[in-house]
Amino acid sequence: MDARGRTVVARPRKAVFEFMDVPENQARISPRLSAVETVGTRDNGAKRATYTYRLFGLAFDGEVRGIDHDPPERVTFEMTGDITGHIQWEFEPTGRGTRVTYAAEYDLGLPSAVTRLSGPLIDRFNQREITRTLENLRRALEATESP
Repeated sequence: MDARGRTVVARPRKAVFEFMDVPENQARISPRLSAVETVGTRDNGAKRATYTYRLFGLAFDGEVRGIDHDPPERVTFEMTGDITGHIQWEFEPTGRGTRVTYAAEYDLGLPSAVTRLSGPLIDRFNQREITRTLENLRRALEATESP
């Protein structure tokens, strides 16, 4: 499954990157993500964290590991555990702040027949979740003091 979204945050790129570089902050903005805990920092500066993602009464547990850490431009996480895949956050300066792009490619481990049949429903659900996550990010950062 693929999911993608974009927003503009009225904050400097460095501030947005630094916020998203803290795994626990992802739980603050993602409606279904909980129990995030940083468990280490890799040699490239990227973080490792455990997480629980709750969906339809189920809990999906796993770990994210930063594999591409390029401050303040982007960070890419590899997901392992109940959900596998990649999440990438990109940060681009604009005249109004920072354009944030979220892109995810993941597998919930569902049988392919279930994924095919429920594809349109899952796509709409994912788009709503991404929209909420990005809106929560914008609100969280714009509520903080400007440097």
